[in-house]
Amino acid sequence: MPRVAILCFDGCYLSCAAGFAELLGVANVHLRDASTSTLQPFDWCFVSEAGGQVATCGGLSIATEPITARDAFDVVLIPAIQYPGYKPFARFLDRLSDCYPWLRTQWENGAWIGANCTGTFPLAQSGLLDGRVATSTWWLNRPFRARYPKVDLQFRSVLTEADRILCAGATATYLLQTIRIIEHFLGSGVAAQCARTMLIDVSQTGRIPYLPLLAETQHGDALVSRAQSWLSSRMARAVTITELAAAVLVSERTLVRRFGIAVGQTPLEYLQSVRLQAARTLLEAGDTSVQSIAHQVGYQDASSFTRLFRREIGISPGAYRRRFHTGG
Repeated sequence: MPRVAILCFDGCYLSCAAGFAELLGVANVHLRDASTSTLQPFDWCFVSEAGGQVATCGGLSIATEPITARDAFDVVLIPAIQYPGYKPFARFLDRLSDCYPWLRTQWENGAWIGANCTGTFPLAQSGLLDGRVATSTWWLNRPFRARYPKVDLQFRSVLTEADRILCAGATATYLLQTIRIIEHFLGSGVAAQCARTMLIDVSQTGRIPYLPLLAETQHGDALVSRAQSWLSSRMARAVTITELAAAVLVSERTLVRRFGIAVGQTPLEYLQSVRLQAARTLLEAGDTSVQSIAHQVGYQDASSFTRLFRREIGISPGAYRRRFHTGG
């Protein structure tokens, strides 16, 4: 019988923590219906560092058992945790002194470890992600990289898997994460049944179509802000670095250097992001042709625009419109 621990912290998301358990319960039902199966159903419990009631971010509580050195689980799942800001979250992570060696012991004894969204931070803090591929929530990409530089962070991926460690990039992806756990322990047939029952799209392997492309704008560099504004206002026309540098009264070298420090992109990379974000908005809002949209955002060749869109967003403009169109 696969034993699963759902490791909870004050401020964790009830939907994620309970969702793990509920989907495992769905898997048990399908396994029971497959009367010829010799596999065993999941058994799970909610645990925390000290045990007792854990307050979730929505105001409801979860009753938990305390973690101990004697624990032996086949799976440990860490739900997403509410993010109150970098400094209080860093203090929260520093206080979790008991769970890190416990997580390492569970993994060393053969357990699978799954962390979801901001729950990847305590997993990274344990050291288990050092030198391994991982993902986390996209909007905390920079603080994650700064705090855990040894982790091979692939924030564009929905799920990553390495050495029995499974990371998911956003809260709702606990569904895909749990389906993968079900597949490993109960087989692909039960996993597929669960996905169909719960209407889970297991083909969703990348999340770029869901992410904003625009770089950081709250960086405090007035020169770069002027350059960003200038580029955005001239999105539909061809521009050069020379022209932009002259407009903001600095050398090209200084412009590129300051842009890189402030937003992590070159000016032309930023312009491309502006154009693609505008194209996405137009595709979502109406039925304007792809060729017309390409021209409106500064690309004269619709074929080149389509190739660029597919490369950067992961799907074609037509497929993007079908998925995200907001019209009637």
